[in-house]
Amino acid sequence: MKKLISIFIAAGIISACSSSTPPYSQQQFSTENYQENVVNAIEYADNFVDFDQNKLPKASLEADDLATLLKADMAFNQGNYSIAAEGYYLLAKKYNDPRIIYKAIISYEHSSNSQQSLDRLGELINQMVKVAPDSNVAHLFGIRIALEQNNLDLAKSNLKKVIKIDPTKTRSVLLFLSTIISNDVGSESDDSLAKFAKYVANKYSSYPEADLFALVAYSITEQEPELLTTITKINQEYPNWEVPIFWSAGILAKENNFPLLLTMMQHEMATLSKPSPTLVNLYVATLIRTGNLDDANQYIESAQKVTPYNGNLLVDSAIVNFKQGKTNHAIDALQTALSHNYSLDGTVNLALGSLYDSESQSESAISNYRAAASANPILEPAANVGMLRSYIRQGSYSAANGFIDTMSKAGKLNAHDSAILKLSIYTELGNYNEAYKIVAKDIKRYSNDKTFVYYYASLSAMTNRNEQAVTWYNKYIKLNPSDPVGYNDLGFLLADKTTNYVKAYSLAEKAYKMSPNDPAILDTIGWASFKLGEYARAESYLSRAYKATQDRDTALHLQQVYLAEGKKDLANKVVVISPEVQQMQLQKSLTEQSMLILMYYQFGLDFSKQ
Repeated sequence: MKKLISIFIAAGIISACSSSTPPYSQQQFSTENYQENVVNAIEYADNFVDFDQNKLPKASLEADDLATLLKADMAFNQGNYSIAAEGYYLLAKKYNDPRIIYKAIISYEHSSNSQQSLDRLGELINQMVKVAPDSNVAHLFGIRIALEQNNLDLAKSNLKKVIKIDPTKTRSVLLFLSTIISNDVGSESDDSLAKFAKYVANKYSSYPEADLFALVAYSITEQEPELLTTITKINQEYPNWEVPIFWSAGILAKENNFPLLLTMMQHEMATLSKPSPTLVNLYVATLIRTGNLDDANQYIESAQKVTPYNGNLLVDSAIVNFKQGKTNHAIDALQTALSHNYSLDGTVNLALGSLYDSESQSESAISNYRAAASANPILEPAANVGMLRSYIRQGSYSAANGFIDTMSKAGKLNAHDSAILKLSIYTELGNYNEAYKIVAKDIKRYSNDKTFVYYYASLSAMTNRNEQAVTWYNKYIKLNPSDPVGYNDLGFLLADKTTNYVKAYSLAEKAYKMSPNDPAILDTIGWASFKLGEYARAESYLSRAYKATQDRDTALHLQQVYLAEGKKDLANKVVVISPEVQQMQLQKSLTEQSMLILMYYQFGLDFSKQ
């Protein structure tokens, strides 16, 4: 939500600086240009920076840190806010300079909404309040902290302080405040946020910006009539101001209230005579997210008659086709988007790579993965893993190993991580013999490394080196006694490959007590129960595991239990997928991850789940 709200609220921010310009003109509130709106927001936010020069740190930056600052500034000016944020964050923690802290905050506000970004954003805001407690910036960010602490009185007090400093900037303050509190929606402070929003909406009702806070309150409290009435009022008074729609959409999405979001978007599309392409894109995203794929496709096709090569529409079409299982159509749409220079910072290439991978077109997949890694450093890890997976799937083991070795030489991977990466991908794709060769080669070097020991034990079992597997599973348990996986996997090995069923059940039971809802553990304890002749108990555990995952091995185990119980009809109803289908399902989940990244870049929000 953060990214979408901060970008589109920015469209309105710039007008608040000028008293001579009529408010909310079409030009000022255009949502056509994402990047320009972000720049406007940042430039406007700088008006609130009023740090006491006498209290600023005097220490100069070290040479390496100066280089980090220059790189961060360059990334910031180019709109690469995620990269900028990382640099500013390191410097902010080291130098405690409010100017750098502020830059870091703004960068994180306009970068990804990963958990790490949100955690660091909160950390930096707290740091700012401590370092420059008397600044306007601190008062404004202090409102957010107060709301997180459910301290409404403090939030109101901070707002009054800022407005009292310069009452002529009240509208500006309200707009800026609307951006910095947006991240708290969907947290435990929602109740306080709704109450504060109602307070602002009533207290400052003479200002049009107060309507934004009314929307906050109505969105959180799911007051549909009031929400739609407020939006209609805004449409009538400021017909070209679409910012409130995006504001409300972000809140509803974070609250997972997609039915109301769909109602709101349908209301808007019926009301506005000329919705912007950005608003149209949000409408399509909402249709996709709510499972109305046919409606989305129909709308896209209609819009493409006017602008057949519109990048947004082409990506929308690809997403819909992918969700409908039309992979080739999705590929065609994304290829067309690329041919018209629409790449969304490499995410189109990443999605294409994954789609080609799913169709076993490894060369095309690798080519697009390379392009994604080159276009966007943030995508490089995912793209690299995709390339490796393609190499291994086509049997190009030397190319895969060479690629990893190249990354190691470039300093992107150390020897340990390089080996683990190889092991994870080879194992994932079922190349157990190749994986075993890798782990066996280095096990002496990493004989006390928990991850390596686990891989050695598991791959020993997968390649029928059972006694060796038992030894190393026991070692893993000694190294990591609090992990249920060790007990579970050893228990399964004993149940499946030996006659020591009592020991197998004991180990599985221990794992079950530690993690009672894990499908893999339910499968093991069920299988061990079956081997002990406890069919009713076995059925209980295995049916739970099967319901959770429909895993092939679990299905086979449950089927055997039903047959042993004489329940042939139930056994026949158990669906046992083939290894090929299981691999296809794995690939589909991986492709969905790439499409999720594409959807986030396209829509600014996670619209992927249905």
